[in-house]
Amino acid sequence: MRITTPTPPAGWTSALMRVLAVLTIAATASAQHPIPESERWATITNPGNAPYTVVSPIGYPDRYVGAVNYEYQISRTEVTGTEWFEFVQAYAPYIDADAAASSEFTSGLVITTGFRQYLLPAANANRPANVGWHFAARYMNWLHNGKSLTPDAFESGAYDTSTFGTHPGGGYTDQISRSPGATYWVPSVDEWIKAAHFDPNRYGEGMPGYWLASNSSDTPPIFGSPSNGGETSAGGQFVLPLPNIVSYPGIQSPWGLWDTSGGFSEWTEDVHYTQFAEGHITRRTQGTSWKDDRGSILTQGWEYLDSYRSDSPFALIGLRVARAVPGAGSAWITLCAVPFLARRRRRFDESLQPSHGRFPGVRVRVSVP
Repeated sequence: MRITTPTPPAGWTSALMRVLAVLTIAATASAQHPIPESERWATITNPGNAPYTVVSPIGYPDRYVGAVNYEYQISRTEVTGTEWFEFVQAYAPYIDADAAASSEFTSGLVITTGFRQYLLPAANANRPANVGWHFAARYMNWLHNGKSLTPDAFESGAYDTSTFGTHPGGGYTDQISRSPGATYWVPSVDEWIKAAHFDPNRYGEGMPGYWLASNSSDTPPIFGSPSNGGETSAGGQFVLPLPNIVSYPGIQSPWGLWDTSGGFSEWTEDVHYTQFAEGHITRRTQGTSWKDDRGSILTQGWEYLDSYRSDSPFALIGLRVARAVPGAGSAWITLCAVPFLARRRRRFDESLQPSHGRFPGVRVRVSVP
């Protein structure tokens, strides 16, 4: 007897994938984050704070960083494997087939087990995710749209992904900064620096200023494992396993941010220009990484306020979330502001010219695929 398999109705496969995504999201949402929900956001106040002046070599303009004239919130931890896996499962039914298994989408934490099928190993649940900038932008769109599972929820809101492309002469056409009205976004350089280095009481009560390092100190944190008195994973160049977030709980920025040194360096939405390509060529990144070697960190000053680096949007970089402060009339659940004043990080310099301030003559690291 011949047995035939009925053909599923049109759209059945994608509908099933959406159902599985909902079930998987419900399961992953129960994974234990090390920080209670009410303590995961720092509210950055002191709008209109003065910038930090980065003195440039003669012939180049000084830079002014860290000034932000509005209040905002920023996540105290980097986005974790669990949080990113939830996004991967939600976007899986819609992602282009040629990008479905890309590391920029899955990060280094999520394993591809089949076409648009993914697994997050338990060991990676609370490790920081490292992702491509285009997917970081889609993650913010998804958050902005309340984690909706409709396809348009991933493509607009904070960033218009229809702008993502390249110029014929090199460089990118991507929307540079968040759209007006965005409620979640990739932090700007100024927002990141303020949250990592600015202290309202730097020189005493009500006397604000900046710490050079992002651990509420002018001295960079000490590399090493937490059990051996270390204060950061940055500088081991893979000597230590990639740590979970908050592995160094006592090392914080003045606003209570963890892991601004170590884990992964982090995306910002600021762009880097060069005279060799049309449009912007890279996105600036902040902080130091578990992958960095200690010698480069110290000699090139990546832990300090007056430096930064930049990378292609296809590089794998960590991510921290910025968002609008929930208002009294908002439907959001108002989360507690974090009143910590403790300690922490930063990066590298302007187009293809000498580094400003601390390390004259050092050039920005630009990596393009």
